[in-house]
Amino acid sequence: MQHHNLPSDPLKIVFQLAVFFLLLVPGILWAILKKFIPVKPKCVKGEVVLITGAARGIGRELATRFGKLGAKVACVDIDELGNEETAQIIKDCGGVATSYKCDVSKKDQIKVLHSTVRADLGPVDIIINNAGIVWGNLYIDPEKDQFITDQVNVNLMAHIWMNREILPSMLERNHGQIVAMSSMSSMSGIANISTYTATKWGLNGMMECLHNELKQFNTDVKTTNILPYFVETNPKVSSTLDLRLPEIPTSVAGSEMMKGILEERRIFSVPGHMLTMVPIIRLLPDNLQTLFNNIFHVRIQREPSGELILNKYKR
Repeated sequence: MQHHNLPSDPLKIVFQLAVFFLLLVPGILWAILKKFIPVKPKCVKGEVVLITGAARGIGRELATRFGKLGAKVACVDIDELGNEETAQIIKDCGGVATSYKCDVSKKDQIKVLHSTVRADLGPVDIIINNAGIVWGNLYIDPEKDQFITDQVNVNLMAHIWMNREILPSMLERNHGQIVAMSSMSSMSGIANISTYTATKWGLNGMMECLHNELKQFNTDVKTTNILPYFVETNPKVSSTLDLRLPEIPTSVAGSEMMKGILEERRIFSVPGHMLTMVPIIRLLPDNLQTLFNNIFHVRIQREPSGELILNKYKR
């Protein structure tokens, strides 16, 4: 028996497609027009903002900026000393901040963290899942098994556990925002950071699904997914990079990220044009994509163990 992959209610689909194409051009024009209409940033004074990876880099940058806006900042990191320094910087500027040591890859520690933050500061209004392990590795390096496990747990699973723990409280209050720190590497595969890239691609999918799930609740809880290019946060990481386009200064990246968060954008890149540019490049034939990527190259230095493996199998 021959089966045809025909949709049910074909006439209904024809009608719905007709409406879609009727609205297509006006919808695109309106989206372009909105780019030029200023969006009023939301007020976060008195809001509880929980930021992971707050001990340094982007985490510290965002934490201090939220502190200056009057938010109550819960600084979370496994690096207790650096985290306390971030909280103290906020306090020295007249802000409210508390530091919490937590391994965000551990579900049980996240539960304790949430309970403690609620007792100290109140219910969490904004989660910024920023903690991440950024180091790369050659895909088949046998020495990296534990590293890969840790990277997946921190870069992806920590987001899942944190969101699942705090989201019910947001839904109860019909108020909140979940922010994910993804990466532009989630839009374009780069050699020698395959596991890192896999976590960020997975993160993009999770955030898109979560955005669509929240629509079912008809809730005011928002999601924001940030895809930054390389940011100057760690000299050790910077020393392994060969970039045609330079890293973004932390202060510049922080400013753009804050703008997007406070405007509650669903997804954006830093710098902003990359989110549009990369999918267009991916439409090109493979040889032209390779040529373009060679011009605007991003090269990640391999570790010594990876270099030995490459020399062993390279032809």
